[in-house]
Amino acid sequence: MKFLKFCFFISLIGIFSSCEPAIEDHTLLGDLPNPSFDIIQGSTPNEFRLVNTTPDVFLTQWEIQDQGSLEGEDVTTTISFMGTYDVTMTTFNQGGHASVTKQVVVTQDDPNACFGYFELLTGCSEKVWKLAAEEGALFVGPDLDNLWWQNNAGDVDTRACHFNDEYIFRADGEYEYDNKGDFWADSDANGNIFPADLGLTVGCQTSDAWQTTPGNYAEWDSGVYTFTANDAANQLTINGLGAWMGLYKVGSDAEVSTPQSSITYNVLELTENRMVLWVNFGPGVWRFTFTSN
Repeated sequence: MKFLKFCFFISLIGIFSSCEPAIEDHTLLGDLPNPSFDIIQGSTPNEFRLVNTTPDVFLTQWEIQDQGSLEGEDVTTTISFMGTYDVTMTTFNQGGHASVTKQVVVTQDDPNACFGYFELLTGCSEKVWKLAAEEGALFVGPDLDNLWWQNNAGDVDTRACHFNDEYIFRADGEYEYDNKGDFWADSDANGNIFPADLGLTVGCQTSDAWQTTPGNYAEWDSGVYTFTANDAANQLTINGLGAWMGLYKVGSDAEVSTPQSSITYNVLELTENRMVLWVNFGPGVWRFTFTSN
């Protein structure tokens, strides 16, 4: 069987395409579809119509990055937030199925968008979250149900510099971390300061101590960043060098010794006043519980 490679270009303003890897051109049941589709700008900068132009197919499925899935030959999607999104169409005929991916560039945020996780995080304005003042707000274990360590009720006072931190979400997509002038310098599993060259003792430190640490650890100090919430994938991503929630050393999939440019958390629970996030860092999971008044 020979292989084909498709590359598409659409000249609509703000809409660009990409090349998709090669696909087989036929099977024993016949030729595979030669997938193609159009992206048509809707009545607003956030609305797009996706139209399958592949002949002789009987099923078409769409996967829109951070938005979920759709099915049909002609569908409409609304993407609320500015950015570049992959749109993958998979279409089926008697011979099998084939896919192609293009990109949509959304040029502005939808000023009227406030629903789902975004609404719960921001209240459609601004909402302040803190670590829950309770046992187990900080939890680490081999999985979500079994425990290696968690804070006890007394740690809410012992780690007051940690439990007073504010994690602020705003309806314009802005995320702010405010440590209120102090922070908790954490340890590794053996009780030693982490990272090892942080140059501080484990415990509460004033915020300006970040500025005297080596390397770029100062990026873990208070700052203003951005965020995206993916309801379909149950994920929350904060973007910006040094942005974090819960504990500075916990990255998307590892305990990290340098500030990260982006961290994605899995959402276990999110209601109007309670949020539980977790990450799998390899040998186990970290889980963080937050509340908002």
